[in-house]
Amino acid sequence: MKLGIKLLNAVKRAYPVSAGGKSIVPPKINFSLKNPYVLEALPEGKLSELQVFEGKKLKTVSRVLDSEDYPQILSRYKKITSKKGFSDEELQVLYKKAFPNIKVPTDVNYDAFVFLNNLASEIGSKFDAHGLAKIGVADQLRQLNTLLSKGIDKNKRFYTAPLVAKNSAGAGAGLGTAGGHAYRDGSFIVVGEPSKLIEESGIKHVIVNDAYYNIIDDLRQKFPQIGFVRADEAVEYFTKLLS
Repeated sequence: MKLGIKLLNAVKRAYPVSAGGKSIVPPKINFSLKNPYVLEALPEGKLSELQVFEGKKLKTVSRVLDSEDYPQILSRYKKITSKKGFSDEELQVLYKKAFPNIKVPTDVNYDAFVFLNNLASEIGSKFDAHGLAKIGVADQLRQLNTLLSKGIDKNKRFYTAPLVAKNSAGAGAGLGTAGGHAYRDGSFIVVGEPSKLIEESGIKHVIVNDAYYNIIDDLRQKFPQIGFVRADEAVEYFTKLLS
């Protein structure tokens, strides 16, 4: 059975059946990944992919899923939703996914500081960067969402620094621009193209620090034009970009 039809049949189970044996489904019901019947019917690995259809009419989503043009339609949806960014409701879901058992912790975001000390200065100095720090861990996700969906606010000064300073002192360089490089103690570091300022070429890469490792796939789904990399894999990632 095709996935679209399977989802429709699954949702019908939530509604009463008429005397004639037909399920009485509201005509304007929307597709939602919060619906337990939808979740039950989805194959493993499809959850992140279908987030772009959240809130759309269920019958429309069903037709799209069963269409031969589904890959192209999905690609167009991703481009549209990537410009909008995460809604407030979606952000709340991400917080729960990132921190499933406890409140937002304070003892996080050490990986970028530790691992970026191993990135050669001749490579790291070629990347303009801006670390999202100095605000709460939860606010850093909101700030990233705004930057990637709306762009840099041209009316405010956007401070950047090299990802690694040319004369980096290694592990003793300290956090943030005090060491000559972009802040590393926040949840995210946004990075531009090699040898170009972020204000010239825009944000092309995002280093995700350890606080938000659990949602990196969600970030990639929402913003497919951006390269997301875990902080503990950043050295290999940026080295390969210049190899």
